[in-house]
Amino acid sequence: MKSLVKYISAVLLFAAAATFTAGAQNNGQSQAEPDYEKQIKQQVDYFIETYHLDDIQAFRLDTLLQHYLPIYNEEVDKLKASGISMMESFQPMLDKWADFFDRSYEKIFTPEQWKRYIKSAAGKEKKKRDIRMAEAAAGSSKK
Repeated sequence: MKSLVKYISAVLLFAAAATFTAGAQNNGQSQAEPDYEKQIKQQVDYFIETYHLDDIQAFRLDTLLQHYLPIYNEEVDKLKASGISMMESFQPMLDKWADFFDRSYEKIFTPEQWKRYIKSAAGKEKKKRDIRMAEAAAGSSKK
């Protein structure tokens, strides 16, 4: 099974790349909006199938993604506009967003669903991310 965090990051990065590519193809003309509806539907469907979300949970997840996917893409666009191109430069931002989504999922999921999520590849990615974030926090507090 694919790592859920990698899947989410891939979906979000795809949206950002689509926005960036559309802008480049338009030579500075207005950028085409990514198809958030389709991306969000795919994400919600994945969660419904994998974690057996009920209607209220699916609605909450959909609302979360509808609100935050555009904000995430704005942040990616700002980083790109600043000239950052290396993946390492994007990692702290990706970690911040993945952590935000994990904390949000925990609020949406039942305790049993959350346990399944943590036991999945997404949980392993969460542990790695938590270590990176702790190291970054420790490094910034020493400065």
